[in-house]
Amino acid sequence: MDKLPYLNLGCGSHFNQQWVNVDTLKSGEDVIAHNLLEGVPFDDNSFEVVYHSHVLEHFQKNDAPEFIAECYRVLKPGGVIRIAVPDLEQIVNNYTRLLNMGKADPANEKIRADYEWIKIEMYDQTVRNVTGGEMANYLSAETLPNNDFVMERIGHEGYLIRQYFARLRENPETKKDRAKKAIDKIKRNLSFRGFKYLVLKVFFGHEYKLMEIGKLRQSGEIHQWMYDIYSLGNLLRDAGFKNVEQKRFDESSIPEWRSFGLDEINHAVRKPDSLFAEAIK
Repeated sequence: MDKLPYLNLGCGSHFNQQWVNVDTLKSGEDVIAHNLLEGVPFDDNSFEVVYHSHVLEHFQKNDAPEFIAECYRVLKPGGVIRIAVPDLEQIVNNYTRLLNMGKADPANEKIRADYEWIKIEMYDQTVRNVTGGEMANYLSAETLPNNDFVMERIGHEGYLIRQYFARLRENPETKKDRAKKAIDKIKRNLSFRGFKYLVLKVFFGHEYKLMEIGKLRQSGEIHQWMYDIYSLGNLLRDAGFKNVEQKRFDESSIPEWRSFGLDEINHAVRKPDSLFAEAIK
C-alpha cells in the first residue's frame, strides 16, 4: 500500500495503515521501530503532516525542544503538526473545583472520590515507582464510587483497564500458571543478565530496588513533563511553527482527519483528558 505523506510518531498500537507509523517497539507490520530520543529517521521536508498523541509528555523537559525541532525539520513548508498531550489546565481546573467543593462539604464522599482521582491523574504517572502505580490500584477495585467521573476523564482506555481487572478476578491465576512463571523466572536467572540481577537482588537489596526504579523511570511509562496550550504553544513557536491553535478531537486542518480514527473510537474522543493543538510550518 502506498503511504500518505503523513507521519505518526510514538504510535503504540493505535495507528492507521495509510500513514507512516513509528514507535520505540514494532507494534505491528505497519510500524517502524525507532528510538525517538535519537531523532526522527527521515529526510528534511518529507511529510505534509506530523502527528503524535500522548508522546511529548514522556520526553524530559530539556529534550522536548529538540524533538519538536525534529518534527519541524521533516515537515514540508506549509505542513501541519498535530499534538495531543494530557491537558494540565483541564486537570488543574478540576483539582481547584473539587478542592473548593470538598472544603465546603467535607462529608460528601462523592466529592472526595473525585478529588482523590484527579490527584492521581495529576501526580501518579510522574511519581510512581512501580508499573501501573496508584492509577492501577484505583482502577482494579471491584466497584468505583465515581465510575462515571473516572470514565469521563480517561475514556475508552479506562473501560479496557476495568475489563482487564474484571477478567483477572473471574479467572484467578492457576497452579499451572504459577508453575510456568516460576520456570520462566529460573530460565531468566540462568542467563548471564538474569544471574547478574539475581546477585544484585540477593546481596545488594536496596541497590537492586533503586535499579528497578531507575529502569521503570527510563522505560517510557513515566510522564516527564506536562503542558497547557500556553506552554505547548510557546514550545511550537520557539521551534519556528506559526498559527498555533487549540482544536477539538474531531476538528483539524488535516484533510479527511476523522476518517483516520486516530483521536476517536466509535465517534467519541479516545483520550478525553487531552489537549489537542495544531500549528503550521
